[in-house]
This record gives sequence, C-alpha cells and structure tokens, in this order.
Amino acid sequence: MFLRKVWAFVVRDFLEDLSYPLSFFWRVGSILFHLVTFYFVGRLVGAAVLPQLTPYGGQYFPFAMVGLALASFQGVALMSVSRTVLYGMYTGTLEAMLVTPTSLPTIIFSSVLYQFLAALLEILIYLGFSFWLFGVPLGQADPWAAAVMLALTLLSHLPLGILSAAFVLIFKQGDPVTLLLGRLSALLGGVYFPLQVLPSWLQSAAQFIPFTHALEGLRQAVLSGRGLAQLSTQVVILSAFAVVLLPLSLAAFAFAVRQAKRLGTLSQY
Repeated sequence: MFLRKVWAFVVRDFLEDLSYPLSFFWRVGSILFHLVTFYFVGRLVGAAVLPQLTPYGGQYFPFAMVGLALASFQGVALMSVSRTVLYGMYTGTLEAMLVTPTSLPTIIFSSVLYQFLAALLEILIYLGFSFWLFGVPLGQADPWAAAVMLALTLLSHLPLGILSAAFVLIFKQGDPVTLLLGRLSALLGGVYFPLQVLPSWLQSAAQFIPFTHALEGLRQAVLSGRGLAQLSTQVVILSAFAVVLLPLSLAAFAFAVRQAKRLGTLSQY
C-alpha cells in the first residue's frame, strides 16, 4: 500500500511535468548556459596560480561545475515542499490530501520524490555536458561516495524545506528565511570560489551551514576520487544535521497542520 501511494504521487507529478513539454528543454538550456559561462570564466582565471584549487584538481571550471550542480539540488530540497503546499492550497487539493489516512511523512516525501529525481537527472546532465563538451575528466570519481553525499545533502536540507512549508501553512506566504539560507549557502558554501579566500570569521560561520560540508564532500568524491573513509568528517556532520533537524521539522509541520485544521484555513491562500 505504501509503495502504491508513493508511486501515485510520482506518476501525478510526472504527468503534470509532461504537460509542459518545453520545461525540460528550458532546464537543459539553462544548465548549458551556466556551464558555458563558467567555462569561459575558468579560461579567464586559468593562467593564474590558485593554490586553493589544488585539492580539487587545480582547475576552476570543474570546481564551479560541481558547485552549480549541487546548488541546483539544494534548491529543490529547500523549496519543493513549500511549493507543493502552496500549490495544494491554491488548487484546494491540500485539505483533501491531509484528511486521508495517509501519514504526514508519507505525504511530504512522496510529494517531492519526483522533483528530487528530476534534480538528480539535472546533476547527471551537468556531469555529462562537462565531460562530453568541455573535457572535464571524471574517471577518478568515486560514484558510491558521490551518491552517499547526495543522499546526505537531501536528508540534511529537506528538514529546512519542511520548516519552510510549516511557515507557509501558518502565514500563507513563502518563507523568506529559507530563500536567504539558499543565498547564504551559495555565498559561504563555496559554489563560486574556495572558502579559503574568505575572511577567517566568514570561514568559521560557513561551518554552521550544511551545504558547506555537502559541497566539500561531493567535490572531493567527484574531482579527487576520495572514498567514504576519507570523507568521514563530512558524513558525520551531515548525518548530525539530518538526525537533529528531521524530527524537529516533522513535528513543526504536524503542529502547523493541526493549527490550520483548527482554524479551517487549509484551503485558504
């Protein structure tokens, strides 16, 4: 029964996505645009000696490519649940869904599963374009370590998206804190430049953002071929974020649902 419910959510979202056939080409075009832009930025700085890039192969473009790919994945984790809630409130389907005997965790995770599968496909497109069009060497990558880092990225960032959805249920609008966190992650997490170029106090602040550790682990797995044993620090930190934040976010979302039901505002937007 559980798998049937999950599959029904995935099929629903796939059919909805299929009704907008140009969206896939738009995403691919956007990925290609970003890669071309940072490829030439990489050529611009290629002649400079950047010791901060040495742990990642010494080239700027592969460094930025992994950052862009994971930032896209993180964006889905932060925004997908709240967008699903907003859409359900706007269309009037959220209330009907929440009165079914399906548990809240099942509804939450099933509602965003297709979006994460699409985000994973985008990461593969990033890597494929980088390899075939720009010659980024990926033979040294550790696929298993990269997969674990992606899973931990999801588990450590999805709770923040669930908290954003709880905010939406109560206040009927988007959560600006989550949007700010996404911007801070891009700035302090090292998407565009190594953390070592930041002042020491900003480097310290970046350690409290899960994206910093997720991106470092994924870069090491993809660009340096490091395995899980060598990424134990990132694995432990991201696991701690997930273990602490996931129960808190689910409890907050359940509280928001109870409040919305009590006030009769589940269908109000």
